[in-house]
Amino acid sequence: MSFKVNTSAKLKTVLIAAVTGGVIGTLFTCIAFGMDLEHAVKGFIAGAIISFLSALFEKFIFEVKLKKLNFSLIVLMRTFVYILIISFSVLTVWVVHESLLNSRGFIATVMTDDFSNFLTGIFPYILIFAFTISFFMNFMVQINRLLGKGVLLSYITGKYHKPKAEKRFFMFLDLESSTTIAETIGPVKYHEFMNSYFFDINDPIISSKGEIYQYVGDEVVISWKVENGIKNSNCIKCYFDIKDKIGSLQDSYIKKFGLIPGFKAGVHYGEVVIGEVGDSRKEIVFHGDVMNTASRIQGYSKVLNKQILISKEALQLLGTGKGYSAISMGNVKLKGKEHEVEIYEMIRN
Repeated sequence: MSFKVNTSAKLKTVLIAAVTGGVIGTLFTCIAFGMDLEHAVKGFIAGAIISFLSALFEKFIFEVKLKKLNFSLIVLMRTFVYILIISFSVLTVWVVHESLLNSRGFIATVMTDDFSNFLTGIFPYILIFAFTISFFMNFMVQINRLLGKGVLLSYITGKYHKPKAEKRFFMFLDLESSTTIAETIGPVKYHEFMNSYFFDINDPIISSKGEIYQYVGDEVVISWKVENGIKNSNCIKCYFDIKDKIGSLQDSYIKKFGLIPGFKAGVHYGEVVIGEVGDSRKEIVFHGDVMNTASRIQGYSKVLNKQILISKEALQLLGTGKGYSAISMGNVKLKGKEHEVEIYEMIRN
C-alpha cells in the first residue's frame, strides 16, 4: 500500500511539474520570440515535455539511484541528463511543428535545409542556455541537499539572520547499542552501516514533512513546523514509517552487516529560538528547553525499554491520531529537569 501511495504522489508531482513547465515555457517563448499563438503553443509543449521528463527522472531515477554518489559526479550526471531532455524536447517540437506545417513526414523534415539551418543557427544558443541553466540549477540543488531542506533559501533571504521564536515539534531518534555495534564490526564497517541507516530513514522523514536538523553521532534530530507535525499525525507516523522501512530492508542489513538497526525516539513540542550563528562557518540553530526535554524523553525510552515516548504537551496538540494509541507512563523526573514531565508511550494499533 505504501509503495502505491508513494508512486501515486510522485506521479502527481510529475503532472503538476508538466503543467507548470508548460506555463513557464509559454511565457518564456512569448517574451523571447514575440507574443503570438504559434510561439505560445510551441512554448507550452516544449515546456511541458521538458518539465514532465525532468520530473520523471527526478522522482524515479535521481532520488533513487544517485543518492550515494559524490557531489561532483551527481551534478555532472544531472546536468548531462537535463541537457539531453531540453535538446530532445526542443528538437521534437521543431520537427513536429514543421512536419505539420509543410505536410511532410518527420524523416523528410529532418533531411531539409531548414533543419540543418536550425541546428547550426539557433540550436547552439539553446544548448548554451540549457547547459548554463542545468548546471546552475543542479549545483544549487546539491548545495541545498548538503545544507538541509530549506536552509539555503533561509540563508539567501536572511530569514533567520535575526533570531525568531517558533513553535515546533522535535523528535530525537537514537540508534540502540551503537557502541557495541562499532566494536563488533569495526570503525570502517560501522561508518558504512551508519551511512546506510541515515540514507534509508531519509525518505520516511521527508514524506512525513519532517526536517532533519542535525546528525549527532548515532542520533538524528528531526523537527516539524506545527501544521506539518499535526497533519496525519506526522510526528508519530514518521517513527513507524522508519520502522517499516528498516524492517523491509532487514535481509539486506543482515547480509551486509550481520545485524538490523534498532532505535528509540522521544517527541516533545514547544517554543524554540531559531537564528544564524558563527562567522567563518555559519549554521542555523535551534535554542530552547524543548530541545533538551525531547532529548531527555528519548533517553528515558531506554530506561523504560519503550519504542517511542511523547510528552503530554505534544500529545495534546497532536491527538492520538487514527491507528495509534497512547499509554500513560505517568509523571517522571527527567535528568536535568526541575519539574516532572508527563509522558506517554505511543503504540500502533
